[in-house]
Amino acid sequence: MYQKFKTLYLHHFKLVFALNFALSLYFVNLFYLKGFDKAGLYQLAIGFKLLAYAATVVIEKLVFSRRIYYYYNLGIGYRKILGLFFAMDLGIFVSFLILCALWINFI
Repeated sequence: MYQKFKTLYLHHFKLVFALNFALSLYFVNLFYLKGFDKAGLYQLAIGFKLLAYAATVVIEKLVFSRRIYYYYNLGIGYRKILGLFFAMDLGIFVSFLILCALWINFI
């Protein structure tokens, strides 16, 4: 199962992962520059991440709808693929925020 997801993400989701990763790095940079005590910045980051996830779903549904049959032939559901992708992206974003906060506070 891991090999299927690895192949799928490395071949089909490179662009979307790069865009979401760049957005994560941008917001980590904003947190680094502005500080972690701004509540509006958290709201902005969450809003933009949700917008990026919605754009990912729209792009996959409208532009790459032919690939859905490939996913089903692999035996993997579409919701599982995107759910795991969003969970990984959110995990990377939160990890970067924690590392950045530790960097600022202890170094």
